[in-house]
Amino acid sequence: MKFYVIDKRQSGDQLRESYRTDFYYDDKVNKGDAPRCPKCTAFVGMLMSFPPYLVRLETLGIGFGDLAFWMDDFLVTRRFQEAYDSYGLRGLSEFVPVKVLSCKKHRKLREDMPSYFRTMPNRGSATIDPVASKIEWGEPKNPRCEVCLSGDGVLKRWKSVVVDESTWNGDDIFYAYGLPGTLIVSSRFADWAKEQNFRNLILVDAQSSSHDFYPMESCTEPVPYT
Repeated sequence: MKFYVIDKRQSGDQLRESYRTDFYYDDKVNKGDAPRCPKCTAFVGMLMSFPPYLVRLETLGIGFGDLAFWMDDFLVTRRFQEAYDSYGLRGLSEFVPVKVLSCKKHRKLREDMPSYFRTMPNRGSATIDPVASKIEWGEPKNPRCEVCLSGDGVLKRWKSVVVDESTWNGDDIFYAYGLPGTLIVSSRFADWAKEQNFRNLILVDAQSSSHDFYPMESCTEPVPYT
């Protein structure tokens, strides 16, 4: 299976950047415990938010995006939700309407704000292959849990996003254990998204998706997973 990673920042694509939309929860939104690994009980995500969802939007370009991102969470428009439901994709939980309290606009928009829904992809639908992904940790180096890859050591960088397909449950959009916050989709999702031509949805080939939390650090002595 070929996988892709969703670029939440729309970086490097001028058209998609024109519709970049971010959001954050109002302080009044109820929060709960972060999700935990079913085996070692380590935290594997951000604090959970619960309805009613009160949010504040920020647009960076000429219009509203079909998606709005904040940390691990994201919102989608009604167009996205209806297209997703009709295609029969797997991975997203229920779509819950949000109440937008404010919208900070960096440019004048000539369109009305669409309705947004909060949804959440499944977590733990697969586990990352840390060796093939060339993940590097700081000392002490290796994770203790083979399920979620949690443990001692700071996650510093990865050169690729490779899903261990033996652990994948078939979801079309999900967060995999091992790279928190990296939103992964299947080729079926990618084909569907291309047909829909969503305004600010950018997919990057997972094999070429990398990130470095310490770009100024010397990489002459990496600490890879072993």
